[in-house]
Amino acid sequence: MRSDLAPWRLGPQLLAADPPGRPRPDTPAGPSGRPRPDTPAGVVRHFGAVQSQEHLWAPWAVGRRCGATFTEVLDGLWPAGVVRTHVLRTTWHYVHTADLPYAIAATSDRVMRQVLATMRRAGLDEARLLAASEVVTQAVRERPGCTRDHIAERLREAGYEEKSSRLAHVVMTAELRGEIGGERRPGQHEYYPLELAPLPSFDDSLAWLARTYARGHGPFTAHDLAWWSSLTVCQARTAIELADLRPATVAGQDLWSLGEPVLVDVPPVLLLPNFDEVISHVRDATVRADVGPGYDEAMFATGLLFLDGRLCGHWRRTVTGDQVAVETTANRDLTTSERRHLTAEIDRFRAFVTG
Repeated sequence: MRSDLAPWRLGPQLLAADPPGRPRPDTPAGPSGRPRPDTPAGVVRHFGAVQSQEHLWAPWAVGRRCGATFTEVLDGLWPAGVVRTHVLRTTWHYVHTADLPYAIAATSDRVMRQVLATMRRAGLDEARLLAASEVVTQAVRERPGCTRDHIAERLREAGYEEKSSRLAHVVMTAELRGEIGGERRPGQHEYYPLELAPLPSFDDSLAWLARTYARGHGPFTAHDLAWWSSLTVCQARTAIELADLRPATVAGQDLWSLGEPVLVDVPPVLLLPNFDEVISHVRDATVRADVGPGYDEAMFATGLLFLDGRLCGHWRRTVTGDQVAVETTANRDLTTSERRHLTAEIDRFRAFVTG
């Protein structure tokens, strides 16, 4: 059974299949009429922020949408102004530095509340957390490209013996102010000082957030936006109003959209990362009901298997040299056509890894 909303959401998600009988132009227009992003940085800007917690999987979320290989994604982000940092939630995201001030202005206060609550339970009070984070900023300014090991050493020298989760949250606090960010390649994350534009007003940042979410995720509810951004539902509704989005009734649901929703062809099979942006709506109870008993297993696997736009299982990959093995687990038998499309999707992933 096809997901009722997939034909309306996979276009903005840059995951729509090519329409039958119509060859894809070099830079096909997206659902909004804008040119479809064809670079890693363009994909990130389309979404505003792309979840990048799992470093070896996040590049696939980007590369799958623009045809770039793993190496091309890594080579195409940092030089184009994309940093890997904590924003929206207490997790890593790819964000362009031109968009980061808006994301920080809209969400950092909410995320910091989560950080403070976690650190209080860990025995680190707010004053010490903020003071330690200033040491982090100074350490990164003194040595651009430094790793967390160097930051930990500088903290020890300043009298802050922070380790593990406490160290991560101290660094995160500096990131949430927009003072540091960085990139991650095989090895450790490297931190750099950031010089961002002044933060916009809260209202302007809320409007940007709602418009950006609509552009990259398709028709949505206030609860979807609230989960994605850490805003309250009330703040999400305010953001929708400020963004002047249009109401849209899609598949019998009252949603919000950037423009007139566009129906697209749904790919028979998709292999996506476990934290792909396509699941920003999965907090909807209907999706959990659709997947059934296998929901938790799929959501906490290394990859998500979609059949006809519906989450139907998971997958994992094993890379040995230039050999890539992919194992899929579906909650139902695949048709002959779906197996053919699955083979094509696996080949696409192999080319991403080895290309």
